[in-house]
Amino acid sequence: MKINSVTAGIPVANLEKSIEWYRKLLGDLESFSPSEGIWEICVTPSFTLQLFELEVEESSMKNIGFESTDIEESHRLVTTLDVTVGEIETVPDMVSYFEFSDPFGNLLSFYQVLAVNA
Repeated sequence: MKINSVTAGIPVANLEKSIEWYRKLLGDLESFSPSEGIWEICVTPSFTLQLFELEVEESSMKNIGFESTDIEESHRLVTTLDVTVGEIETVPDMVSYFEFSDPFGNLLSFYQVLAVNA
């Protein structure tokens, strides 16, 4: 068995508002609506983020992490999106990351893999 791609779905209370917010976060990526109430964003050739409208009371407590090549720039971008953003944390010689939630309470993060000195 071989997995060719992954789609991660997250609930949002307002689909139109979430599409606008995620476009600010991820840029103008290829996206489409396969059916009413669902919007899919092609983040990479093998990863699709699916937003679906659902009454959301609390965070889904799922975490979707986006690998970044510049954690500082990613942090600056997210701080402009009117959400609470955590500080950049670093695990020495491993990874730097920070967490934040979208306006609907879904937990997200950016991370940057650090080069390990041989």
